[in-house]
Amino acid sequence: MKFFIVVATLFVASVSSSVLRAKGLSDCGAGGSPISFQGEILTQTVPVVGRMFMDLTTTTQLNATVEDNLQVRKVTTRVADNYQVPCLNGISGTCTVEFCSALTTYPDAVCTLFPADVPCSCPFLADVYVNPSAYVTFTSEWLAIEGGVNGDYITRTEIVSNLGTPEEAILGCLLLEYALVAV
Repeated sequence: MKFFIVVATLFVASVSSSVLRAKGLSDCGAGGSPISFQGEILTQTVPVVGRMFMDLTTTTQLNATVEDNLQVRKVTTRVADNYQVPCLNGISGTCTVEFCSALTTYPDAVCTLFPADVPCSCPFLADVYVNPSAYVTFTSEWLAIEGGVNGDYITRTEIVSNLGTPEEAILGCLLLEYALVAV
């Protein structure tokens, strides 16, 4: 499930700017969450005109098989003015998407987070998934956000079951902190 969290966070973060400064990646789930995450952002500052990648290592522990009907709820906020980045392309910024559908609808944004030997499709079996070469692609939609792209950002990605019902439960959470600078 950690892997899902990384994927979700990366969905939210998917941005296009010239420079990304990585600050941190952490598990923000409650103790004992069925999905947990460990990892590291490897990219510190990468100048890229119009397209860039953020390299990560991820270890995801799934304590149960993941099937349909899990939602990825992502909220991306620019820290300086508390601006909530809108959903830019169905998967980036502040969006909520059904996880298994995202695998088929946005494979270029999601499948790069999975280990090469794991099919990018549901169900995901309970296991520990390690990907030392995960990456997130940032795209140009971010360059046009209100107030400009420059700034520090926090993306909180939650894996949620029973979204919007009294039985809603957060199964796992990933927090990504980074800075974007257009050049």
